[in-house]
Amino acid sequence: MTRVWISLACGVWLASLLMGCAGQGETGYSIHAYTRSDACGAAETWAAYLGGYHQEDLKYTAVYGDPGLAEAVKRDPQGIGYNNLNYAYDAATGRAVAGLRVVPIDINGNGSLDTEEDFYGTREELTEAIAGGKYPSPPARDLHLVTRNEFNGVAKVFVAWVLTEGQQCVDEVGYVALPADKVEVELGKVGEVVDAEDLGGDVTISGAWALYPMVVRWADEFRKLHPGVNFHISAGGAGKGMADALSGMVDIGMVSRAIYPAEIEKGAHWVSVTKDAVVPLVNENNPVLDELLAAGMTRETFEEIWVTSTLTDWRDAVNFKHGVNG
Repeated sequence: MTRVWISLACGVWLASLLMGCAGQGETGYSIHAYTRSDACGAAETWAAYLGGYHQEDLKYTAVYGDPGLAEAVKRDPQGIGYNNLNYAYDAATGRAVAGLRVVPIDINGNGSLDTEEDFYGTREELTEAIAGGKYPSPPARDLHLVTRNEFNGVAKVFVAWVLTEGQQCVDEVGYVALPADKVEVELGKVGEVVDAEDLGGDVTISGAWALYPMVVRWADEFRKLHPGVNFHISAGGAGKGMADALSGMVDIGMVSRAIYPAEIEKGAHWVSVTKDAVVPLVNENNPVLDELLAAGMTRETFEEIWVTSTLTDWRDAVNFKHGVNG
C-alpha cells in the first residue's frame, strides 16, 4: 500500500476523512493504520519490535509528530497507531487520554491477557512493568541526550544534574528512572563537572517528542537552582535532534532510539537519561474494542497490519489473534 504523507496542520482531519471514505465500505470494520511522517524514535522503535524493520517499512497514513498521531487515532473510530507513553496517558489522571485506548500486548501469544501481562490500566502500572522488564524491549527503550564529541559548559553541568538530582522527578512525569549502576556508567561518559553557584548562559535543545515533557521539567527544576540559565527547547523528532546536535545548531539533541554507527562516526556522543516505551493505541469506539482489551494483540498481528498489509479488517484482526487465520 502506498504511504501517504500529510502535514500536521490539516493532515489529521484530511487523513481521517480520506481513510474513512476509502476504506470503511459497508462494514465499518476496515483497519485505518497510522504512522509517522517525520524521522522519529517512536516509529523506529515500533518497527524494530515488529520484526527488525525500520520506519520506512511501516505503511498506511503518515502524520507529523506524537500529538498529530494521537489526534489522528482519536478522530477515527477504526484507527490504530502507536505513541510514546506520555502521549498515550493523561498526565493528570494517569489513565488513557480521552478518546484513546492502549491496546494490551499478548506477549506469550496464548490468545488471552494473562494476569502478569495486564498492566495497562494506568500510566503508573505500565511504568512499573517497564522498570521490572515485564513490558517487551523494544518497544520499551532508553532515551538519550546527544551532543557532538562531548558535552561542554552549562550543557555539561545540566546533563550531569539530570543523571543525579534530576532522576528524583522522573517518576512524577511518567518516565522510568535509571538504576544506580546505569547512572554511574552514564556519568562516566559526561566527565568531571564543576557546578558553579553563579552558573549562567543559554542551553539549546531540540529533538524527540518522547523526551520533550521530561526535559522541560528538568529545565524548570534546574533553573530553580541556577536562575541565570536560560533554556530554548523544541520538539521535532529524534532525527532532527540528532541532526541539530551533530551540526552544532543545538547544545543537546533529544534522541529516542538507538544511536546509529554512522552517527557515531560523525562524532555523536550520548548518555542515556531515562526510559519509556512505545505503546499501540486505538480509538475508544473501535468496533472490536472489548475483544482487544480482553485478549490483547500479538506482535505478529501488528506486523500483519503495518508491514505486510495482510490484515485490513478489524474482525479478521481479532480472528487472527485467536488463531482462526493463522
